[in-house]
Amino acid sequence: MRTTIMRATAVAVGAAVALSFGISASNAQAVISAPAGADPAPAASGAQFLAAAPDTSGIIQTYYEYPAGVFDNYSDYGLTIDAAYALAAVGGQASAVETMRAALEANIGSYVFGGGSAAKLSAFLLSQGSTGTSIDDLVDYLETHISVEEGLEGRLVDEDDPGTPYDDDFNSPLTQAYAASALHTAASPLAASALSFMLDQQCAAGFFRSSFSAKAAPDQTCDGAVAPTPNVDTTGLSVLMLADQSANLEVQSGITSALDWLVSQQASDGSFNNGNANSTGLAGWALGLSGRTGPAAKAAGWLRAHQLANAGSCAPYAAKDNGAVMLDDLGYAGAASGPLDPVEQSVATRATAQSLPALLWAAGGANAGETVLTGPSDFVAAGTTQEVSILGAPGNTVCFTAGGVSSTVVLDESGAGSSAVTMPSKSRTVSVGSVDAGGETDTVSITGLAKKTLKVSLAKVKVKKGSKVVVKIRGLAPGESVKGKVGAKSAKTTANRKGRATLRIVAKKVAKTKVIAVGEFTNRRGKVFVTVIR
Repeated sequence: MRTTIMRATAVAVGAAVALSFGISASNAQAVISAPAGADPAPAASGAQFLAAAPDTSGIIQTYYEYPAGVFDNYSDYGLTIDAAYALAAVGGQASAVETMRAALEANIGSYVFGGGSAAKLSAFLLSQGSTGTSIDDLVDYLETHISVEEGLEGRLVDEDDPGTPYDDDFNSPLTQAYAASALHTAASPLAASALSFMLDQQCAAGFFRSSFSAKAAPDQTCDGAVAPTPNVDTTGLSVLMLADQSANLEVQSGITSALDWLVSQQASDGSFNNGNANSTGLAGWALGLSGRTGPAAKAAGWLRAHQLANAGSCAPYAAKDNGAVMLDDLGYAGAASGPLDPVEQSVATRATAQSLPALLWAAGGANAGETVLTGPSDFVAAGTTQEVSILGAPGNTVCFTAGGVSSTVVLDESGAGSSAVTMPSKSRTVSVGSVDAGGETDTVSITGLAKKTLKVSLAKVKVKKGSKVVVKIRGLAPGESVKGKVGAKSAKTTANRKGRATLRIVAKKVAKTKVIAVGEFTNRRGKVFVTVIR
């Protein structure tokens, strides 16, 4: 039934039009060029984690615990497709992508059990340029699951099992998106009807719904359904799968509406779906790919703040877990307790697979990956607690080190963070260093001054009224300010590099007068007496 596959032509035309529409890659099939100023570190570490996920067969194993304390696993072909899609989008892991692609192609018979699995696998394999008899057969099989029944034309369907009392066709607008992509890339004669049915699953509000109408329903459209359920994941994936068909004005309009709806669903912290990395990743990927870089960067910041990132001497996570994006706040907090167990790692692998490309829009601070560290610019009192501040990219992980003590800080939504530094009880200069997960380093120095009796001497111990008392002070820190007072008169200066200072203060009152010198803090002082005569 299917015509000869003409992938190269179809993709080239789709990409050319997509670029003019603001989509930087066709259907997530090409490596995405990250925007200028983005920090490459989070996507690179996430890709490294994900590339290591498959076992020696090239397929990712998903683990579950049943009964308690017993881990078992299965070959997760669907997750392998997600991971390979993500790695292909970010680039830099061509070998891993090819290993997974070849393994998936070799396991078509093990994975494909209906229209949904055929749609997802064929969409991916075609996007990676797979050809040959097995691919032709796969697309042929997919075409047999595209309905030609009146009222259901173009719908991805599976036969209901007459032995069950319920509808066991589990296809949905999500699997329809894969089918629309695969059939378009394959130049199938059923591509147009699959696309039309796909677009019917988008409501006027802009979202794509979670599930199809019942097959017997007279109206198969989203707007014709009773209380359709909006779905961030399906809407984000639909944008990705339809991107290379934006030459079609109806598709272009649908993508624009979908993006507008996604932006309206984004929380103030950048996340989607109540802080879910899977949804935030798909939405952020779709927004970034479509030129909505502001919302994409916000999503990437939230994802980055949920990525396990070792930085410098702050390495709370196992090396195998570094770079993983955790599903939510609870998963991120729990990861600090130790290496991820097999089930936790499986959850993290899925979250990373769906969010990795969105990390390409992670902001880089003032420049890509730059951090700016600041601390007190003046002397501080010994033994006090001081704050060191850092500015960088939202969600960036930074390791602070001072006096041999290290602490981790994740920068907030504005890209700001701070760390407390306790100064020694004695006069000391403390060097505070910072290093982020990408290796960017900064250093500031803080000098604390302890209580001290300053050495105060006079050029002359007896002076005439109206003349100047020459006061010499020693024991100061280089650059320390010092104030001298003779009676009611005073003067200020700054110590030289040897910690010495000289003040000249006019003597106004005839008497034996106290000469006081006070350094940067009131507990750093010294005194002497001068006799003022007529």
